[in-house]
Amino acid sequence: MKVALFDFDGTLYPHETFTILMERLKHHPKFGKNYRRFIRNFAPFYIGYKLKLVKKTKMQHKAMEYYIRSFKHNSKPEIEQFFSDVANDMALELRDSLVRKIRQLQKDHYYIMLISGAFVPLLEAIFKGFNIDCIIGSEVHYKDGRLDVKPQFERVHAERKIDIIRNHFKGREVDWKSSEAYSDSYSDLKMLELVGRPVAVKPDPELLAVASKNNWTIHRD
Repeated sequence: MKVALFDFDGTLYPHETFTILMERLKHHPKFGKNYRRFIRNFAPFYIGYKLKLVKKTKMQHKAMEYYIRSFKHNSKPEIEQFFSDVANDMALELRDSLVRKIRQLQKDHYYIMLISGAFVPLLEAIFKGFNIDCIIGSEVHYKDGRLDVKPQFERVHAERKIDIIRNHFKGREVDWKSSEAYSDSYSDLKMLELVGRPVAVKPDPELLAVASKNNWTIHRD
């Protein structure tokens, strides 16, 4: 089995997902109060980050956690409709060249995995109809039709991706040498090094240096 691994933010989607989510929540006619709730809870961690008292990874984790927790008074249909509305706009901005690449890889019988820190309902809405084999993201939990805030929130970040990938394919015969991976970020280096055909997509300076040194494909779109 050959696989193709795709990052989302900065790769399939050329912008920062969380920035879009913040703007949509802030100006939403129904969920604007959720934005105020989010800011109130997240502000101490952001200030701590700016004062270099809180690590960036923890600040990002808390941003995601308090964002989804701001929907604690909303029903599952309301939350999923919000993500669906955002997804409709984001889907129009996916990199066409990589969308075509996914379609070609599917024809060539690659197993397609999308792995991202973005919320699962958002990713599923964006890629509805794509027949992606596996979508990995930050889970949103529900209980009795409403957001369940009791389970510990787990954000899928770069350091966890390689373990998630290895666990997912454990016990399967994967032709890693013929497999492909796509990312824009040096933080995904381990994921890119896992395959025989890594592709740096509009890479950040650190990844560009590694890709150039190792003669990896550089997708400049």
